[in-house]
Amino acid sequence: MNIHLNTLNRIFSVFLYKHSYEILLISFLLHLYGSVFFRDIHFYGIYVQIINLLFVYFAATNTFFHRRNNISFLFRTIILITLICNFALLFFNDFSTLKYVKEVSYLLFLIITIYKTGSFLIKPHRIDKALISASIVGYLLLVEIAAQLFILFFLLEGKSVLSPIDTSSFTNTYIDIVYYCTVTITSIGFGDILPLNHSAKMTTSLLGLAGQLYLVIIMSIMISKFNSKKGL
Repeated sequence: MNIHLNTLNRIFSVFLYKHSYEILLISFLLHLYGSVFFRDIHFYGIYVQIINLLFVYFAATNTFFHRRNNISFLFRTIILITLICNFALLFFNDFSTLKYVKEVSYLLFLIITIYKTGSFLIKPHRIDKALISASIVGYLLLVEIAAQLFILFFLLEGKSVLSPIDTSSFTNTYIDIVYYCTVTITSIGFGDILPLNHSAKMTTSLLGLAGQLYLVIIMSIMISKFNSKKGL
């Protein structure tokens, strides 16, 4: 029995290693755009998003543990703080300090994650599914970081950030912000939501530049690795 369990554990471990960035990619897709599968936005915001967040943390720790064989104390602490705040907000939703701590700690988590993902993109001398998945993860992380910045703006400045936007609940606001950040970073720019104050306008400008710059950099990395592979 123990032999079978050990075999299954090794198979599962190998699967997690081989598909670590694909799992991370799926986790961010669900966290950002998972609401498309739910009609009850209230249920999605309260319960499903916490599950999505747990999946994101699991995917990130799995990826960086397998790739680097260590997870820093800071990284683990940030994850723990964010999780505690998320669960605490189920019972103390009006406690604004918890909201600030949660959003700031999650932003720090995203910054560390994009740094580690960028380090991985630069290192390998081959093009494989892990590299392609990591490049898409990097793009989604730009959307995640942008959304976190605008959420913090909303907590600090209220409705004077973006308009028109649904402020009837935090989940509706989050969905609108993710939509706005996605169309801005991808340079679609429908113009149905507009930045109102100075911070929002400058951040929007930087997001557009970051989205285009990321595509240029990632294409350069891919071409470089492709040429390097051909030269071997």
